[in-house]
Amino acid sequence: MKLCDLYKKEASAHLERYVNNGSPSGYSIKCSTSKNTNPFTGSEYIHPYICISNKSNFIDFGAIPNIDVECSNSENWVLVHPDMSEHAFFKNENLKLKRADSIKLVPTASARTLQLVDSDFQGYFKLHYDGTIGRLERKLPYDVAISGVEISKILESLIDDKKLDERLTHLPEIGARILRIQNQDWGMVWRSKMPYGDCSKIKYVIPVFALFSKDRHNPKDNTLLEQIITEKFYDPTTYVVDYLINPIIECYFSLLKNAGIQGEWHAQNLLIGFDEDFLPQKIIARDLESMDKDMTLIEIFNLPFQFQSNPYKCIDKSREDYQKKHSFMFDFKLGEYVIQPLINFLESIYFIGSDTLIPSIKECSENQIKELPEDFFPNQWYGYKNVEINRTTDERPYLMFDNPKFRP
Repeated sequence: MKLCDLYKKEASAHLERYVNNGSPSGYSIKCSTSKNTNPFTGSEYIHPYICISNKSNFIDFGAIPNIDVECSNSENWVLVHPDMSEHAFFKNENLKLKRADSIKLVPTASARTLQLVDSDFQGYFKLHYDGTIGRLERKLPYDVAISGVEISKILESLIDDKKLDERLTHLPEIGARILRIQNQDWGMVWRSKMPYGDCSKIKYVIPVFALFSKDRHNPKDNTLLEQIITEKFYDPTTYVVDYLINPIIECYFSLLKNAGIQGEWHAQNLLIGFDEDFLPQKIIARDLESMDKDMTLIEIFNLPFQFQSNPYKCIDKSREDYQKKHSFMFDFKLGEYVIQPLINFLESIYFIGSDTLIPSIKECSENQIKELPEDFFPNQWYGYKNVEINRTTDERPYLMFDNPKFRP
């Protein structure tokens, strides 16, 4: 993809689907939705199904857009991913399921999160998926569906009160709707397309993975990151380390210190808002339900936050893997999925050795970590084995490594 194509209407969908190398684990390609619906091989857009039932069977948390769905005043609805249309859940006589040919959705990098197009409403539906996408099952029961909405409201209040790094924002998760039948939940989440707060300087929004990925449809094009540095005459190290990596690290710890929220900031869950000169203006987080709520930090910093989604994604010092979870999110998710690919880019394109880059990154991390409890991180760092994750248990396939790469 060329920089000059970023202004086009279809650019956002193209970045999500085709300027995307996939996860380093390989699972985003290995385990996705069906061939007709996944972001890499699927159709230009898909039609969801609509499940309609009596209003008493639904729980709303926040707001869901009033898109054009034919149902009576006594009924409500939830969108259903087309791969799930034959699921046993919908065999219940109290449910009506039909294909919604008037609704167009475009798959994003996360496969079961789909952009609503040709509508007055600008945003994304995250849909319940009873199957593995990436390494995990992607069901949306009540506690999972509302978690991102809860976190979104907290971030909005902190941004309004200027208590977060001013460069940090997010795509608001505005509402969740859960259909509950015989104690089984089938949920969906509505996410805004527009970042929260003042984004007047933003001209382009690019997922982090799209900065260093090759375009599957135009493989001869240089990566967007190389094009930016070349066309704007930026110093490669300054641009990648000082304008991208270190600000991301500072925003990561701002979220921890001011909200007690630990982001799952791999390259799919972060976007960068650039001005017209491709200078980063905003670090934009998305997929908020995957963030950890650190109840120990919330108590230490005397933060006034409680969660209806508790215990989902709530961690505290009583857990045996408390330090491991801190390391996993920073060292593995942010480190191996964002920082390392950016370093690899500088090494492969400009032959800049990592030994000249790491000291600045470690110094940036150290300055932030000083404000956290001394035992926040372990002495080692932790990743995962390259296997699927079983969400029905708290056990995780951790791998331990010596000498953290990106922190002291």
